[in-house]
This record gives sequence, C-alpha cells and structure tokens, in this order.
Amino acid sequence: MNIQLWQKFDQLRKLPFSGHEGLADFFRKEGIRFASKDLPTWGQFLSARFGRSGGEVHVPEWLAGVFCALAKEASPKTICDPWAGLGFLIEALREACQPEQAVAFTQNQAAHELGKVLVPDVNWHFGEPLNLIGSLPQSLDVIASILPMNARAHHPLKVTLASGEAVELTDDLGNLVMVAASQRLSSSGVGLFVVTPSFFLKQQSVFHRFSELGLGMEAALALPSGTFAPYTNIPAYLVVVRRKPSTRMFVAQLSADMNTNLQVIANFRQGTEGGSLELGRFVAADTFRSFEYLRASEAMTAAEKRFGIQASNLAELGDVKSGIKLGRPGDEFAFQPLENAIYIPMIGSSDVVESTDELTLKPQNYAQVVIDPSRSNARFVARFLNSEFGKDLREQIKTGFIPKLNKQTLRELRVFVPDLQTQRKMLEIETRITAEHNTVMALQNEIAELRRELWANPKSAPQVQERIDALARRLAGGIKQHASESLDQWFETLPFPLASILRAWQATPTQDFKTKYEHLLHFFEGTAEFVSIILLSAFNSNEAVFAPHRQKLKETMQKQNLSFNRATFGTWKLVVEYLGKQTRALLSENGKKPEDAKNDRALCADMFADPSLSLPDALSRKELAAIFSTTNKMRNDWGGHGGVVGQEDAGLRNQQLLAEVQKLREVTADTWAETQMIHALHCRPRRGVFENEVAVLMGSNNEFLKETRAMATWLDVERLYLSKKESGKALKLLPLIQVGPSPQSAKNACYFFSRLERDGARFVSYHFTDRPELTEQFADVTETVRLLSEV
Repeated sequence: MNIQLWQKFDQLRKLPFSGHEGLADFFRKEGIRFASKDLPTWGQFLSARFGRSGGEVHVPEWLAGVFCALAKEASPKTICDPWAGLGFLIEALREACQPEQAVAFTQNQAAHELGKVLVPDVNWHFGEPLNLIGSLPQSLDVIASILPMNARAHHPLKVTLASGEAVELTDDLGNLVMVAASQRLSSSGVGLFVVTPSFFLKQQSVFHRFSELGLGMEAALALPSGTFAPYTNIPAYLVVVRRKPSTRMFVAQLSADMNTNLQVIANFRQGTEGGSLELGRFVAADTFRSFEYLRASEAMTAAEKRFGIQASNLAELGDVKSGIKLGRPGDEFAFQPLENAIYIPMIGSSDVVESTDELTLKPQNYAQVVIDPSRSNARFVARFLNSEFGKDLREQIKTGFIPKLNKQTLRELRVFVPDLQTQRKMLEIETRITAEHNTVMALQNEIAELRRELWANPKSAPQVQERIDALARRLAGGIKQHASESLDQWFETLPFPLASILRAWQATPTQDFKTKYEHLLHFFEGTAEFVSIILLSAFNSNEAVFAPHRQKLKETMQKQNLSFNRATFGTWKLVVEYLGKQTRALLSENGKKPEDAKNDRALCADMFADPSLSLPDALSRKELAAIFSTTNKMRNDWGGHGGVVGQEDAGLRNQQLLAEVQKLREVTADTWAETQMIHALHCRPRRGVFENEVAVLMGSNNEFLKETRAMATWLDVERLYLSKKESGKALKLLPLIQVGPSPQSAKNACYFFSRLERDGARFVSYHFTDRPELTEQFADVTETVRLLSEV
C-alpha cells in the first residue's frame, strides 16, 4: 500500500463533503495523480468511500495486469476505453503500452471531472458512448473496457453487416458498445472487454451475430467470483475480440495469481490446451454456454469412469406414458398419486421426494416424474439426486435469470443408475445404515436420560448407578474397542498440525489424566486457531469482500479486549464465530434472489478454492463454534484453579474433553477425507500445466508423503495450502502456522502463532517437546498481523 497516498485520503475525513463532491478540487490541490502501481490503495479507498453505491467498478491489480499482457502483443499506437469510469484501466494500459494516443469516454459528469484530474494524459470525452464512438478514428489498435453490466440500452444500434445489409441490433447497453467499438478495430487490432454470462446465454445477444458482423470471439476467460466486489458479485468473462470471424474459441479460468494468468495467456497465444480445464480448452464458439458447463461436462466424464457406467438422461428412465408433469399454481391443483414417482423441485435446492406428503414447497414448484420400474426404483433415483453430486447436476442445468428447471432440462438431467440388482443391494445397505444409526441414537438418548435423572433427583443415584453399570456391561469388549480404534483411525485423517497433538495425547500413559486432558485443551486451542487461519485466508483472498469485515472484526475484538498481536484461545473463538457467520451468509439461499444466491455460493467456492463447498460448509457450522466456546470456557475455568488437580478430577476433565472430540468428529464428518494440507517443494510448467511436487501433511507421521500434482496454480514453496483432491485448486494459508524441520533436529514439527514480541513473532508447538517455543523475525508474519489488524 502507498502509505503517503493513504494519508492524503485520510485528510478527507476532516472535510465537510462526502461522495464525489469536491473530490476533483481536493485531488487537484493536493497534486494527486493515479498510477497503476497504486491500484490496491485506490481500490481500498473507493471501496471504503463508496461501497456498492458509488457506481464505479474498480479494476483489481491482477486483472489490469492481464489486460496489459494481452494488449502489449498488438504494439498499439491508439487505445480507447469506451466506458472508462475514472480512467484507471486505460491509464494502466497507457503506462504499459506507451501508445501515441489514448482516448476515454464516460457519460458520468463526476467521473469525467475526476478522470481529467487523476489521469490527465488521456484524451477525455464526455457524452453517451454509442454517440461518441462515431467520432473515433477508423482504425484503433486496442479497445479495452469493463462494460456496464446488464444495463438497458435506450435505443437500438444501427450497423452494417459484412454482407452490406443495414440492420438494427437490440441488446444490453454494454454489448452494443462492444459491437460499435469493435467495428473500429484495425485489421490487427484487438478488443478486450469484460462481459456478463448473459452475453453467451441470451438468445437475442449480439454474440450470436458476430460472424454476420465480421467479428470473431477468440477467447473467453472466466474471472474469479467476486472480482468486482463490493460493487457486484455478478460472474464475468474477459473476452478477446478481433475484426475477423472465428469458429473456435479459447476458454480458461483466470485467478488472482499472475503466474497462473501468464500461463493461461501463453497457452492462448501458442494455441495449446492446458493440462487442466482452468488453464485452457478450445471449443466451438457457437456452442459455448459457460465455463461452468464445461467444468460440469468434464466432471461427468470423470464420474462415468468412477462409477463404471454411463449416465442416463432422466427421460430414458421415465415412464413414456406418464411423462413429466409440472405443478400448477392454485389451491385446487394436486398431483395424481402414481406408483414409482418422484417429485423434483424446480427451484432452490430442496430434496427430491417420493410422496406429495413430503413436499416442502408449493406444488407449483415441483415436477412429477414417473420412473420406469424396469429401469430403476424411484427411491434410488431420489437418493442419488439428493446426494451432493446429484444436487450439483440439478444446479448445472437450471436456466434463466432466476435459475430453474423446466421440462426440457429435466429430460436432459443426467443420472447414474446401475443395474437393478446393484440398486437393490445399495438400498438394503442404506436401510441397514439407518437402522444402526437409530440404535446409536437410542443409546445416546438413554445416556442423556440417565444424566438428567441423576441431576434432577440426587436420591436416584443408586438406581442410575445400576442402570449405567448394566449399560456398560452391554457395551463392554468389542464395541468399546471398536469405538477406540475408530477414533484412532479418524485421528490419522486430520491435517498434521491437529493429528500431531492427538498423537501426543495417545502416547501419554493411560492413567496420566492430567497430561492427557492438557493435551486435549491444546488440541482444541490449536484447532480453533487452525480453523481461524483457514477462514481468514479465504476471506483475505478477496480484499473487497474482506475489507468491511476486517473493520467489524477489529471492533468486536476491542470490545472483548482481544487482538491478533497477542492472540489467545478467545481470539480464535471469536474469529470462528464471526467469519463462520459471514460464510453461512454466503452459503445461505434464504431471503435472496436465486441468481444472487448462486453468485454468493460461487464466490464462496472461489474464496475457499473448493468447488464442492464442503470445506466452508463444515467450518462455518454453528456446532463447531459451540465446541470452541465450550472448550474455551473449560480452559478458563480450570486455569483459575489454584490447587493441585486430583486424579479423579483430571480423569473427569479428560472424559469431558474427549466427548467434545467426538462432537468435533461428528461436525466435521469427512471434511478431511478429500481436502488435504500440502506444502510445495518445487514447481515446473510442463505441457500447459503446473506440475507441483508437494508434501502431503496429513496424519500424525512427521515423515510426509511426496507426490506430483498437475494444478492450475503455481504453488509458493514458502507457504502452506489446502487443496481438494483432483480439483487443481489450492487455498494459500496465511503464514500463522509453520510446519518444517525443527532447528534442533531433522524431525518435522508444527508451530502455531502466539503473539508479536520485540524480538519477533512467537510460535508455540503443542506436540514437539524438544523445542516447544520458537521466536524469530518472520517479516511475513508481522505484515500479516498488521494487515489483519488495520482498518
């Protein structure tokens, strides 16, 4: 951040005006000019001052870098931004490409005044862009713009097709500006525009007339969700347009990592497909629907290999005579009960059900589909469509501004249905699982009843003792041993920082209850910090999203006398509570328009580098925050105990904490079965993909397994990551946790950040007794704590 520039911004607090008022005069008097190196500082300023209400889309630094890398290839003499805002994008291009002339258009009076002050080397024009474009020179080398998103045009655009025919085009304003400007491109010129997904999906979109207009779409590069937050969370693409028709198009996924983006650009220029979808695929331009659709197609191919069968369309499983019946509004409507039928919600993500008695929405929001009994059982199809994979398949085929299913998309819905014998076997196993689960629930209820009775009536203690002895005899032997072995196996599925603490608990002598319960207290404090680091890392990956929450988080900490500088269990508990709530808000569909809910979930998936959303879902659960609150209270209560802890009290504490471990296991479920903690050893670009050799930091063994992963990201060898298997993505963790060889030995050890001191950052290890504390001058740690703490 440019501290001097920010200090000048801070002077605005003392002035009597707000918004855009007086800004141009203030910047002129202070001699403030925009420079592309200050993009992050300007981004924070605009976000803080205007939020979503300012009407100006800020270009992130990494996106400006992509624009510049693509524009340089044209060696432009003339560049233009027909929707320039404050001029930050065209100034970044001007600095990078050094053209002879740079032209900017805006129809916003305040932006025009500010732009002339902040970006004076650009030739500014005020007025409606569609009218101003006519005054442009016939040949422009680069036209680049973040176009208005889903804005209505007040009148059609009159153009001449390549055939010579004069026509009028009707579409969103941004798409019409793109066409009008692109027709001014030189023969070797390039247009770089940000568009929304509707550009490819709407039937009346000018995209479907590009060949008639003599234009070609060479590339569509998907932007990460939340690129333009807080202004909007609408998904977007950076498209590359030339003044010549093109039948194939390069499609890839951009990210905030410039190494990845440069590899994408290299693949595009060289005509090479990347090793992963994110790094590039060539598709037929006229068949492209969305990047998500391509990802779903590749996921379907992978699923077919995994299942060992080909997916069937729902229409192939349905009873031809009964067909698909859609619900209708009105109290008089009711579905006719039919055998082997399922009811699929057309909107939202409610469960598919097998009876009208189970409907949770109005009947008008369901479709009745009768399954051919010779192909499948309705219960099996419903169970599949309610699985995480099945829900993803349903979501992918929804269409419209408010995403929903219709008869056609339902017919095309893909379902994996094995032979009838396998289906019956799977349903039988499902029934057994439910029965065993009910048995365990009955035992839990019985134990809870005994506890309530004991504390409600002390005189019942002898009877409760008899009943608990009888229950213990029923559970003795194999069941207890199995439970212990199962818990041990779960320990080894956890990331190394957590598993290593539990391994220390396991290695403690059975009767040393004091040491054992202290290990478990360390485990919960370490887990709270670990979860906090993940949540902070995810939100920190999108500065525009995190900025307002950083402010509120600091205010909440100050009220409770907490800080990151001297972090405690309470600090991490608060972080989990606050950011867990914000994560649940992103995942929730309640009170949102379907399109907004979809965009928020996509943003969350990008922030956590987890397309399945299983990681943010698990780490944001209220039950997890409740576990940390309970164990933190235990720690505080027991920490204030002045006397020696007796054997009986220590044993009780160990059992109480072990119960919380079981709750934690239930809450996190199989979160760590697919998500792994990794550390990059080295990376090399090869055949359009990044081959990262990584150490997998899972389980308690400090000799980490090594493997090579083809990913869409160049991993930093000095940082730790969380990565979903086979996803090709990774979440970079903040450097508040350190894993590596101890200075005193070659053994790998884990250290958790504790606090900043005069001689550096202090870390503690909860499992490595050779050196339980580590204090060094970690510059990246100090900077991270500063960034988390500043407003």
